[in-house]
Amino acid sequence: MGAIDTGLLTIPAVIGGRFYGVLGSIAGGVVGDAITDGIAGFFEGGIARWLRSKDIEESRIPLGSALVRMAICLLGAGIILSLLAISGIA
Repeated sequence: MGAIDTGLLTIPAVIGGRFYGVLGSIAGGVVGDAITDGIAGFFEGGIARWLRSKDIEESRIPLGSALVRMAICLLGAGIILSLLAISGIA
């Protein structure tokens, strides 16, 4: 999963860098990571659904898992980028 995840998030990072420079590349990488983590969340939720069909208690759903993963990725990146901007680094 790591190779697929990193490979796919490279695409928006390169596109962002091409059009908007370093900050565009960072933003593209963040968005790409959030998207690929969201895709992983759909798989996670699907596995949770399968576990419930086998009478193994599980409460996650595909959409919920995907949205939580994406939101956490974007929140973490937003906090770091904000701190860098406040400190004058970015």
